[in-house]
Amino acid sequence: MNKICHILILLFFLGCSTDSSSEDILTDGNGGNTGGGFTGGGGGGGNIEDLNVELITTYDDQTASFSAPFGNFVRNFIVHVPPNYNSATQSLPLVFVLHGYTSQAPIIRQYSGFDQISDEENFIAVYVQGTTDIFGNTGWNAGRFGAFTAVDDVGLFRSLINYFKSNYNIDTSKIFSTGMSMGGFMSYRLACEVDDINSIGSVTGSMGGYTACQPQTKKSIIHFHGEEDTVVPYNGGDWLYSANEAHEFWKNYNECSDQASITLPDFNGDSQYTKKLVSYNCGEDTTVELYSLEGEGHTWFSQNWGHDVSSSELIWQFFKNQQ
Repeated sequence: MNKICHILILLFFLGCSTDSSSEDILTDGNGGNTGGGFTGGGGGGGNIEDLNVELITTYDDQTASFSAPFGNFVRNFIVHVPPNYNSATQSLPLVFVLHGYTSQAPIIRQYSGFDQISDEENFIAVYVQGTTDIFGNTGWNAGRFGAFTAVDDVGLFRSLINYFKSNYNIDTSKIFSTGMSMGGFMSYRLACEVDDINSIGSVTGSMGGYTACQPQTKKSIIHFHGEEDTVVPYNGGDWLYSANEAHEFWKNYNECSDQASITLPDFNGDSQYTKKLVSYNCGEDTTVELYSLEGEGHTWFSQNWGHDVSSSELIWQFFKNQQ
């Protein structure tokens, strides 16, 4: 393995400092949903690979884990639907939630709180599990990250989207991805390469500076980054865009004509502030937002934990308002 791969692995070893739960990794699988129950189902179309999805565990009427072979791997994911969801009568938004390097789908499900937001706001949350590298750590092929380059994660998400279209009655104009750290990098890659993705949110992840981004459609982007992040540096480097460069890329691509910056209230009273940069009046009604958190490092942000903002709530409000 060359030098840069070693550097990237070290940088991402702490890829999700909030991912500290001791929950076991879950093997997950398939399900068309009718009225809250999970059953088997097919799906497919075009050149997108059909998934042979298997139900593994049902946690309750709203949550189940599934698995599906894809490429040389068995891929796992957890699905949470809101109360009383009935696919015969409800077409709902779909939100993919992606963990950071070394983490797991059940862990980001626990700390992000998207189950609770799903219940209140009526969308489907899907927590997808990455594959494992030669060191036994989980991650994503977000663009030339060591051992993950052999994994077709972009193809997986295309197949997952096709599967959910066929089995869950989703609103195909409202398919989103968000993630922590390496999961944020992966969400950016999906924005670059998957037309069905409407918008993405990244918390402490950025865009790889060595991977071309040539999206076919404009995307709305919301990004949260601690200015003191030492794992994925706020100011970028040779291998990644800075937070501001990622914002500028999408501002330019979306042809945004206006920009505004505001300083948010000091919620936790520590005399360190969060700045919100918004690029608006963009093509196709897109918006680009960057939250820069003074004094903050590599973590998921929540006012419940003493941060100035709650990224999960703000990400969903951002997604909810997209056309």
